[in-house]
Amino acid sequence: MVRIGKAFLFLGLILGMSACKSVQPQETGDMAWTLLRSGDDAQAMEALLKQADDYHAKGDFDNESVSLFCTAQVYLQQLDTLGMQGVLVKMEALAKAHPDLPNVVYSYLTVKQTLHAVLFQETGREEERDLMLSEGARAIGLMEKMSAEQLAGYRVNPVWNYYNMAVAYDMYFDAPVRDSIAYYLGKAREANLKSDHLEAGIHLEADISIGDEQSWLYYYDGEYQKAEEEMFKVLALIDSVEVKTPNVVETERIEAYDFLVELYSNTGRAEKALEYHKLKTDAELRRMSVERNESVHKVEAQYNVAKEQAKVERLRWILVSLTGIILLLTGAVLYLHLWRRNRMQEQYSAAVEALVGTDNEVSALTGNVSTEQAGKIFASALKPLSAVERKYILLFMSGKSTEEIADAMHVAPASVYTMKYRIKKKYPAGFPLPF
Repeated sequence: MVRIGKAFLFLGLILGMSACKSVQPQETGDMAWTLLRSGDDAQAMEALLKQADDYHAKGDFDNESVSLFCTAQVYLQQLDTLGMQGVLVKMEALAKAHPDLPNVVYSYLTVKQTLHAVLFQETGREEERDLMLSEGARAIGLMEKMSAEQLAGYRVNPVWNYYNMAVAYDMYFDAPVRDSIAYYLGKAREANLKSDHLEAGIHLEADISIGDEQSWLYYYDGEYQKAEEEMFKVLALIDSVEVKTPNVVETERIEAYDFLVELYSNTGRAEKALEYHKLKTDAELRRMSVERNESVHKVEAQYNVAKEQAKVERLRWILVSLTGIILLLTGAVLYLHLWRRNRMQEQYSAAVEALVGTDNEVSALTGNVSTEQAGKIFASALKPLSAVERKYILLFMSGKSTEEIADAMHVAPASVYTMKYRIKKKYPAGFPLPF
């Protein structure tokens, strides 16, 4: 599951975001698991830690590991690295004392991998990234030694272990490490076919995520038609999920549209880019409607979409006029074609960049930002910046905190960290970005 919320989703998949709310130790009906499923995180963490101590006293180290694992998951959702580190100390001691229990050691390695991923997002230190990858490789090595019965008993999903490594090599290197992405993506696809203990819905989610990442791999290789075809397959799978679980996959849909906008805009197909930008905007509205300020955001989005549609109509009239000229001046066909393509790209860029100026919430927070300085930063990008990326840069320049930026953009704080690395990849190494 990729891009806008990809970093947080990447972390969540390492820890199996849904596992703790659907599975519990052998003693059913325990208060800790009731609190966890109810969403009362503070009391759930307290109860889980107490429960871990109780299991330790009984010598039930597997269930102690599960309790600690799920406590780490709650800390992850809050991006509380100190809390995760505290839990990790207990998990490390447990793993060293019981190296013969695969689930205990595997759980420790996955939490450790996740912590390094969070720290890398927060600090940008490459040593944290390298530790994340090395711990992920260790977890995979242990997982591959487990029997099918152990994988099923511990509810381990090998697909996400491989998929997360592919995503890490994509997201966390300035130039995506193409061979490593392809290797781990292939392993994820193979594991998804062989993991008989997983429910059908989990296989389908994996197919969506793998297909999404495969689209980006084709895109990096310049195989644009294959990238487009693969993403359309992903959208078809998303539609089949949405019938059963509406809103669950809305972020996936937005990411798919975002990919197609980038694909079409960078290959000179501005009309298609605008079409999918509209679909993306509509999908974002649906997602925001369950959170807050539905009417305000809907009016604003409709206004922006209407402006983009008007520009497309004007471009179509230009195209009709040019057709007549081309029929009369056949010798100028190449020149006119290039002119039209460049003109459409300029209109597309103007349409998208207009979104920045009409977002009142962002404008209110960035009023003190130097227009001249912002223009210099925009102009220094090696690749075109999207309107959303420009919004984030303005917010970073304004000195707002991660939480304030996340609130202004109506996303989780982890998405702000993701955007930092997405923007960084579009600039020369060492460029002084405002974060």
